[in-house]
Amino acid sequence: IINTLHFLFLVKMKNLVPVSLIFFLITTGCTGPGSLFGEDNPEEIPFEYDLTIEDMWNDIPINQTSASDIINLTYEFSKSPRVTNLTEIGYSIKNQPLLLVEFGDYDPSVPTVYFVAAQHGNEPASVDSAYLLARHFARGSPEEVDPILEKINLAVFVMVNPDGRDAGSRGNVNGTDLNRDHMKLLEPEGKIMQKAFQKIHPSVTVDMHEFGGAGTIIFQVAAPQNPVTHPDVLAASYVLETDVIEAINEEWGFGSVTNYPPTTSSQDSSIHRNHFAVHGSVSLLFESAVSEEYSERVRLQSWAAIAVIDEVVDDPGYYLDARQSSDEEGQEGNDIVYAYLFECNDPATTETLRILKDHGFKVGYKADDESVTSIHYETFLPTTSFPNGTALVPMDQIGWRMISELMEYTSTKDQHYTNSPKDRGQDAWRALESVNYEIDNNVC
Repeated sequence: IINTLHFLFLVKMKNLVPVSLIFFLITTGCTGPGSLFGEDNPEEIPFEYDLTIEDMWNDIPINQTSASDIINLTYEFSKSPRVTNLTEIGYSIKNQPLLLVEFGDYDPSVPTVYFVAAQHGNEPASVDSAYLLARHFARGSPEEVDPILEKINLAVFVMVNPDGRDAGSRGNVNGTDLNRDHMKLLEPEGKIMQKAFQKIHPSVTVDMHEFGGAGTIIFQVAAPQNPVTHPDVLAASYVLETDVIEAINEEWGFGSVTNYPPTTSSQDSSIHRNHFAVHGSVSLLFESAVSEEYSERVRLQSWAAIAVIDEVVDDPGYYLDARQSSDEEGQEGNDIVYAYLFECNDPATTETLRILKDHGFKVGYKADDESVTSIHYETFLPTTSFPNGTALVPMDQIGWRMISELMEYTSTKDQHYTNSPKDRGQDAWRALESVNYEIDNNVC
């Protein structure tokens, strides 16, 4: 105040300003837009949760929304206090952001439900459905949304393949089918999906697609079929599949939905639902028919998504337990396995190590020449002699089913993967006791 008055005295003495301006300065202060005694604190306006579930159905688009519009609209969710994270989890080949929207604090006592939309760019309905789902949880009325988010965490990968969506193509810019790249991880979008899965650690994962065909079947759903999936995960996936089928039948009529028919790649480890089921998540595939009107396909995807959420909310412990059962099997302390061991001179080792490291696993080498009680991972024949430097994967970071799946890879199948580990030709052993080792990702 003293400084202000001193300033006013000087300018008045020098006749630099009129009396009216002096009065204005005295009454408003000259320290900025606030009052003489400091800036006013702006009034905080509470976030308005202005939508109901009916708005989700009413706002379903007639035609597909462009990739750029989906991205820009999704960024708006950052304004919602319910959104824990809105992350640019990565970028497509053409540098479009891949956005992951997360709700919840990932309390380990609460299951996380995770939706992944549009690995195939020419299957667009899932993107609009995923966007509307995330919008509902970001802006939906507390009465509808809060009780759900008390029981589960939610994550939505809104659009995996924006470049393919722009081009109307199944694959990404390189022409790769991203739903056949979950083992090899040759494409950036595939690596990003793996990164997102590891970050979220979901109890339930839903992979959203569309299929080509006509007739009375307007929706298909599929549980994982890879034989190395943990039985608890497999059982829970079939329970969830049944629940979605019942929800579609009740709304669209009996016989309007079926489970996805088995194909030559139904057990393929490179396919999303199989790959992440082996990694411990209860998984489903959604397929809405492209022969229907676009708005109907979006509605089907959205209806099935809500059915999944409702089922998990009704029995969250069941799905959380399935995930934990898979996570714990093969971990240190369960007396099943402690490490995987294989030789650097095995022709299959270089590619096996590359796949493991691309999936985020630490690898290393055996640090001494002590014998180790082990069995061959496929023939179960015992062996104990492993020299210093033998390549090793510590099992306190990954269960045995997961490593078995990764060893199924065979490069001769052109992005398809076998379900018989012997086709891999990898000689590896499961150590049945503790192993002294050193982490070194440059091993071999």
